[in-house]
Amino acid sequence: MRTLCEKAVRKKKTIVITFICAAAISAFLMLGVGQNYDMSEYLPSHSDSKIGIDILKNEYSYNGSALMMLENKSIVEILNAKERLKATDGVETVVWLDDVADLKQPVELIDEEVRNNYYINGNALLQIVFAEDDYSKTTRDAIDKIRAEFGGAILSGSAIDAYANVRSISGNIMTSVAIAITIILVILFLTTNSAAEVLLFLITIAVAILLNMGTNVIFGKISYMTFACAAVLQLAVSMDYSIFLLHRFRYERASESDADKAMAKAVRASISSIMSSGATTFVGFLALVFMSYTLGADMGLVMAKGIVFSLISVMLLLPVLAVLCVRFIDKTTHKPLLPSLKKVQHILGGKVKFAVIALLVLAGVISFMAQGKNEFTYSAGGGGDAKQAEMNQKIEDTFGESNNFIVIVPRGNETGEYNMAMKLKTLDFVKSVQGLYAFIDPATPEEIVPDYLRDEFLSENYSRYIVEVDAPIESDATMKDVEQIRNVVRTYFDGAHVTGASPVLYDISKTTSGDFSLVTWLSIAFVGAIILLTFRSLTIPAVLLFVIEISIWINTAIPYFEGRPMIFLGYMVISAVQLGATIDYAILMTTYYQEGRTTLDKRSASEYAVEKAGPSILVSCFVLAVGGFVLAGTFSQESMAQLGSLIGRGALLSGFMTIFVLPQLLTTLDGVIKRTTLAGKLFQKRHESTKNKKESERITAMTGGVLGEK
Repeated sequence: MRTLCEKAVRKKKTIVITFICAAAISAFLMLGVGQNYDMSEYLPSHSDSKIGIDILKNEYSYNGSALMMLENKSIVEILNAKERLKATDGVETVVWLDDVADLKQPVELIDEEVRNNYYINGNALLQIVFAEDDYSKTTRDAIDKIRAEFGGAILSGSAIDAYANVRSISGNIMTSVAIAITIILVILFLTTNSAAEVLLFLITIAVAILLNMGTNVIFGKISYMTFACAAVLQLAVSMDYSIFLLHRFRYERASESDADKAMAKAVRASISSIMSSGATTFVGFLALVFMSYTLGADMGLVMAKGIVFSLISVMLLLPVLAVLCVRFIDKTTHKPLLPSLKKVQHILGGKVKFAVIALLVLAGVISFMAQGKNEFTYSAGGGGDAKQAEMNQKIEDTFGESNNFIVIVPRGNETGEYNMAMKLKTLDFVKSVQGLYAFIDPATPEEIVPDYLRDEFLSENYSRYIVEVDAPIESDATMKDVEQIRNVVRTYFDGAHVTGASPVLYDISKTTSGDFSLVTWLSIAFVGAIILLTFRSLTIPAVLLFVIEISIWINTAIPYFEGRPMIFLGYMVISAVQLGATIDYAILMTTYYQEGRTTLDKRSASEYAVEKAGPSILVSCFVLAVGGFVLAGTFSQESMAQLGSLIGRGALLSGFMTIFVLPQLLTTLDGVIKRTTLAGKLFQKRHESTKNKKESERITAMTGGVLGEK
């Protein structure tokens, strides 16, 4: 890699043209990358709800659905509105009271339990079934037409939630990138040595982001969460590599006037730290690939690929741009504004360090216990639209909560279907059961069953039932409802499946329960192995991982102390992302500490390390924090907002722990580290220097100082 980088500096035009062409092609390929909003697609193929969804897609039309409430309408007005809805492009059918009861009789004579599901005091609730699924553009267009046709329509349901998510994500992505770049530019202008360097950073990372986003075409489509945060996260976590290289380039130019030669030296000197830094981030993301819930693989592969493109761009494109723009760099040089942290470490490095370590251990124990008690939510969260929340509440206040479970049973046992439907109706949380043998006697010959009932509920191999539950999409009670309905269904049918929004969330919770610990331990193992190879020490990996893991525990414990549930994806991702992205800080600090210990005592070495590494760590953690907090501030969707908060807060915590706590551990464990470092190379120069000094003092004492004076 080093030879390749040095050759790149000699082939400047070729490198620049190659990257320009690759970036242009990638920008075009981005248009072919789809976004997936359906979180059920990432469930294992053997999960009950996933099997049910696959059956629906193969045997039925897998339709999106919504609810529409009409206020203060007569029966005639409602039926007229129903026909107008059915005539809307993208709407397959509309279900109302007339589909389950005879309206030739007075409405008051219809069974109250049935009637109240559709009509209460002049207010009607219509169930809209779309021709395509909730996430289809056809469905979104149909929703737009319904809103235009029925001004002020009161709508809710899964298709409406999907509509809000798609609109909010697409509108927030460009906003978040623009805000992040603006704030990061300000940070870099204030903290770097040259305005030109900042522009080179952004050009290089922008090219890397384009390469990553364009090559996502190999996946066909990626999750909307990955698409939404990939660019900002890649920008934030890979900025370090550019900073490391250009800082070293500036250092080498102080003794080498030829820019090409100075860059070659800079590459040779920094390639090891850059590659090890990139490797830890890469494996941190790669740990997500091993999750059973394959949303982790979706995000992990995209982000790990992004790190590879960032490394390639920094090691090949950035050196060329820096050499070509060396005069521009010189003209825009200014003094960085970051203060020295050496004095702070001088204070902390004394006896205070034992109090710091004691506080670290106490914080670690408390936060570890607290984060283990977090409650989780598994839905993506709404789009944060206050008007939509008001509509949802109005429908709920009038008709109660509505949550449809879909039960699919194999055909051939009509009596079993009837008994199952009757048993489901007896459950106190079930509002209604719709299905062929929920409406007719099992002895009825199929030939005389109305066509619309057969078309709606029967396929070649299966019979479908829609169980309406009076419960929110996600709650502890709802999860118990899922278990109870599945138990009832399995009493009558072995090959039955229960799916729907709540069963999907139930299966996600069960699938990811083991993924949390898996991702954590894999990321620790992968990152620890790289640190072990980098430092050739048994102790250093444990110390560095301990510091960053405590940062993660504190980060994930905060929602517990706030009394807020955590989005499962945030907890799942942050353990890998924060470790992979911020272990660089600890590696950099330790590298400088080792360098200082070759000639200095351990307290002075810690001050040297903080002085040298502190500014770079501050810049890096501020940039990553900005990326996270911008995600939190610009996305109204709860899952994205919480993920952003975790990333931003985690970056600041890791940076703080590395600068103010890690040096105290290094000095305290100095002797242990020395004894557990391979071949004793750590502190070797320091040891030789001390030995020579003692030998000189011994000779001087023996000769009365004569040789010493000479």
